[in-house]
Amino acid sequence: MFGSNKREFISHEQQPQDVNTLIGEGCVFEGNLNLSTATRIDGKVRGNVRSDGMLIIGENGSVEGDINCTEILIFGTVSGNIDARRIELKNGASLNGDVRVDVFVIEEGAMYNGRCTMGSATVPEPSAVLGE
Repeated sequence: MFGSNKREFISHEQQPQDVNTLIGEGCVFEGNLNLSTATRIDGKVRGNVRSDGMLIIGENGSVEGDINCTEILIFGTVSGNIDARRIELKNGASLNGDVRVDVFVIEEGAMYNGRCTMGSATVPEPSAVLGE
């Protein structure tokens, strides 16, 4: 719409094959996650999340911990600080924590409590996530 270099971001309606890792509803994961592929969290994660892929927090998903990723789409709840290039808070989402981000989109009906620093996101390099 605004030019050929505009990148489309993964939507809530994305196809299941687009997500390589899924933490399903009813699942509780305790510990830190290091991810290199697109991930969807519909359960609960208690720990820090680091990813160089897209991260999606579903409507019933929650993360209690800090997140460092390239892009994050939040429909559920996050309690922790986020460093990302792009953050989208969707209607019904809740984010409690400070963010460092390049692009921050907050839809009507989303709740955000924290401090925001724009243009200084430090996202992981792929080799840092993979431990190389």
